[in-house]
Amino acid sequence: MPVTLADIARELGVSKMTISRAINNHPLINTETRERVLEVARRMNYQPNQYARALATNRSYLIGIVVPDLMNLYFAEVARSIEAVARPAGFQLLICSTEEDPTRELDEVEILLQRTDGLIISSVLPPTETKAYRKMIKDGAKIVLVDRTMKNLRCPAVATDNVEVGRLATEHLISLGHRRVGHLRGDASSVSTERLEGYKQSLAKNKLRLDGSLVRACGLLESEGYEAMRLWLKEPDVPEAIFAVNDPTAVGAMKAMEEAGLRAGRDIAIVGAGNIHYGDMLRVPLTTVSWSRGEMGQQAAHMLIHQIESGSPVKSKQIILPPELIVRSSCGVKPTAKIRSSVRLEGHAMKR
Repeated sequence: MPVTLADIARELGVSKMTISRAINNHPLINTETRERVLEVARRMNYQPNQYARALATNRSYLIGIVVPDLMNLYFAEVARSIEAVARPAGFQLLICSTEEDPTRELDEVEILLQRTDGLIISSVLPPTETKAYRKMIKDGAKIVLVDRTMKNLRCPAVATDNVEVGRLATEHLISLGHRRVGHLRGDASSVSTERLEGYKQSLAKNKLRLDGSLVRACGLLESEGYEAMRLWLKEPDVPEAIFAVNDPTAVGAMKAMEEAGLRAGRDIAIVGAGNIHYGDMLRVPLTTVSWSRGEMGQQAAHMLIHQIESGSPVKSKQIILPPELIVRSSCGVKPTAKIRSSVRLEGHAMKR
């Protein structure tokens, strides 16, 4: 039998009206009570009657999620965390993948806006191309950015400090004695441009010259990392260490190295970013920079649901999650190596 509001009310010893108000974020219900109700609803697998609610409120109770690449498990983890908050609050999800295509992104967003109460978007647009989203928000669209940000766009966002991601990765490779550190950079998105900036800052801090030939554009997909590295390996004087913009490009680059008879961590040190869940299970476990995808998705969901339920004007609040370095074999580090920066080595925290 489906779980009802009355079942939850009996479990908590409160009225059915209290449960209904808590689930619908009524202002008379305090935060503590609402959290208790949502926790029990989640535990009991409560599924609201979506059609009845939509007819009564003239809302869809649907949230749209737009991500660049659902084959990248990083975004699957973010979406799962959004769902963990959205479903107990009575919302279903519609998920679209843009395949890192800005035109496709805007098409998907336009369609979803007609069917949902709000959107959580990880945009592949360059961070300065905000015209389309500014118009949508001005027209009343409820949007939260996740993982990626856009300059001068008055819109809530949850991301990590991507400049610090680039600094941590590059600084670690330099700390291991590498003087020629290359970078597989991504696309025009904020993620790529900010991580490139972190890479540059780390070189400058260590008085190393920025060599444009050591920065190679590759996109953000595994296939793009593979192709960029395959072509790079045909050239003489490949750098001894590489910071890849994210884990998929690092994995693609490692595949190209292996095909060329080289081994990550032995012949070329490599560090990625994003901490994809299988990174520690690769033949050469991948050194990476990590942050909480769970918190990222949950915070984005809370921000959007608050907008939807309160009807309050859009605020440009941003939540920035701190990154940390996770050291594995792909960078060639040994457990006794001297390490600068805040890192986690083989599951243990190490700090300056």
